Amino acid sequence: MTQSKATLSSLLETLVPSVHLTKPPPHATHPSLTPAISSLLLHPTLEATLHLLNTDLPSAHFLVRHMQAPPAIEGMLLHSVLHRSEGDMPNARAWASDVQDASDGWVPKHKGAQRLDFNVVQDMKGKAAGGVRFLEFVYGKDKGAAQRLIDDVEKFRKEGGQEGEAELEERIRVELGRVLEWCKKKFGEGSGWMLVGRG
Repeated sequence: MTQSKATLSSLLETLVPSVHLTKPPPHATHPSLTPAISSLLLHPTLEATLHLLNTDLPSAHFLVRHMQAPPAIEGMLLHSVLHRSEGDMPNARAWASDVQDASDGWVPKHKGAQRLDFNVVQDMKGKAAGGVRFLEFVYGKDKGAAQRLIDDVEKFRKEGGQEGEAELEERIRVELGRVLEWCKKKFGEGSGWMLVGRG
């Protein structure tokens, strides 16, 4: 696939089946796709997810570091996924916890003490998701699913074997697929997004 012919659909056809994020990736799976992904000028959450699917962690990290607080809840979750992929489980857990706080309407790290502004909570909603909250859309009704996936990846890495890898990879594919689906509904698939300072 050449950069000029890349589309969101064609990139997903290439990236989804080949994603491997159970172990820290040494480099992007398809290095030639990094510029193709960036050239689409998608919303930063969609672009960061594509970079994660390509195991291009530096490119994904560049984007998610600009989305570190509500209402950028999608970018915050991707930050957790990124750290989980790198093997930095404490940071992965911290970001997942912040996403849960924000999803519940609290300022991250101030659960029970400081509520998010009403407008911020409204901005976090996925209007096209039928009123379902972001984390429920991604993981279902199990509030501990994001943290459990971190635990399971960490356990798999510590054991150093191959057993359970296929099931973990599928859970990660589903997770990132649901994030993509949410973001496409919320932000659209059109080009034209430009991150300040990147252009």
